[in-house]
Amino acid sequence: MNKFLLSFLLLLAPIYLNAQTVFQGTVKDQQNNPIPYCSIGVKNSRTGSLANEKGQYKLVLPDSVKNNPIIFNALGYLEKTVSLSELQNNGNIVLAEKVSTLNEVNISSTRLKEKTIGQQSRPFLTFSRMFDQNVPTIEQGNSFQLFADTRLKAYNFYIMPSSRYKQITLKLNIYSLKNDLPDQSLQNENIIFRTETTGWQHIDLSPYALRFKDQDKIALTLQLIDYVPLKDTAFIFGLSAKKTISKNLLYRYQSQGNWEASAGTFLSNLQVSYSQKGNKVVGNSTTKADTSTDLNTKTLITVYQNRAKAQKTSYGKDKNGKYVSIRDAKIYYEEYGKGDPLILLHGNGGSIADFYQQIPYLARYFRVIAVDTRAQGRSTDLSTQAYSYEQFASDLFQLTEALQLKRINILGWSDGGNTGLIFTHQHPQLVNKLVTIGANLNPKGVKEDLLAMFRKQISNNDKDTRLIKLMLEEPNISPEQLDHITQKVLIVAGSEDVILEEQTRSIAAMVKNSQLRILPNTTHYLPFEQPEELNRMVLEFLREK
Repeated sequence: MNKFLLSFLLLLAPIYLNAQTVFQGTVKDQQNNPIPYCSIGVKNSRTGSLANEKGQYKLVLPDSVKNNPIIFNALGYLEKTVSLSELQNNGNIVLAEKVSTLNEVNISSTRLKEKTIGQQSRPFLTFSRMFDQNVPTIEQGNSFQLFADTRLKAYNFYIMPSSRYKQITLKLNIYSLKNDLPDQSLQNENIIFRTETTGWQHIDLSPYALRFKDQDKIALTLQLIDYVPLKDTAFIFGLSAKKTISKNLLYRYQSQGNWEASAGTFLSNLQVSYSQKGNKVVGNSTTKADTSTDLNTKTLITVYQNRAKAQKTSYGKDKNGKYVSIRDAKIYYEEYGKGDPLILLHGNGGSIADFYQQIPYLARYFRVIAVDTRAQGRSTDLSTQAYSYEQFASDLFQLTEALQLKRINILGWSDGGNTGLIFTHQHPQLVNKLVTIGANLNPKGVKEDLLAMFRKQISNNDKDTRLIKLMLEEPNISPEQLDHITQKVLIVAGSEDVILEEQTRSIAAMVKNSQLRILPNTTHYLPFEQPEELNRMVLEFLREK
């Protein structure tokens, strides 16, 4: 009997020696919205986890670290430390929003130059730094020397050609440095990047208004947060690096782990606008909210702040969202409210979330159907041909058929407005009323400096640039097409819009039953800047007999 008991205990010994507890839960804010990609780390250990885009996490906690603090850290929120017993009691974590105070900054008007910092070509001899698909907490990256006044425009890096995957999703992190190692996060918003290719990759940073003053160095690191493997092929993903004497390869295992540095540097670079001239700065030397009176800077800040707020809502990632499958794409949409159908179409590079200030208001009166245009938001795209607004209008038509909609209203912003005009011309029997915001007839209606920026982006980018080319080559809406539109159309634009006012007025003149509203001191991002006025105008127009 004793021998049997001893043998039984010996069999159990490895289990006890490697005992662990699995915790699962959701990280949310105080308004009960999920917080995506929250980092979970256990102090003084390699144990950690990362919440997914819905705020859900799974943490495997070995008994060996059960007495260590467990720390939840998400951009824009106060860090929270919990104990093992607290997590056992409730795995759902609520984080308080971080209130940021802008420091006083005195800035003189300075013309910024442009430069690329870092490695711009691939040398003959390289080596690879691999990522483990089972450990999304691992971070790897580089540090970069900055100028006195530096604005980040883009981050480029090189994925080793032997990588094998259908798609990967990466999270870009930006830190200040202390003793040449990453220290404090310099972001208030997650920067998420997806790719299906290898070689050089390009992350556009201009929407995030990342501007640093008197910040000597920053570090940029990447995390692998999701992947889709190829069928019957082992997953492989790594970044290419080159040998150097300096220790510029930065690495840590999880958010509460220690940073390590080793010899070498990743094949990566930063595209920046900069000034060597220092500016008087009071308080913290780094700010993302530039107080310059430059309209473009103010617009960037507006977009950055609103998209950060939009990300904290469930719009664009609602659990009840659905897909409609068409021949070469899957179109994602979300529904809110009841009443007459109102389709919301966002702008180029946007998503459903851009209407975060319109959806809750309009859903009180309408059956709001917010749509992600193909290849944007959560909608997918398998096509290879150039994009066109006719294609987007065709996608919308197939959505209306799938939902069996007989009569709809449309609210289209920017590209969405262009699509709305074309759809209304092609399917007049389906449209009751149309609202366009910042729509244009052709590329000549867009300010030249913006078109020049698009051309430069294409010349500097070897990735899919079809969305940028769309704005350079389309729309091409004729006066005859507008003349055939008999529905009531509300045409809205900002006085400082990138769409030339003369073109906005031309659209209004060519549509028989149009109403024109040009809002003063407002840019192309009118739904962000004037949400209450826009909501009031739209409701009044749609209810008008």
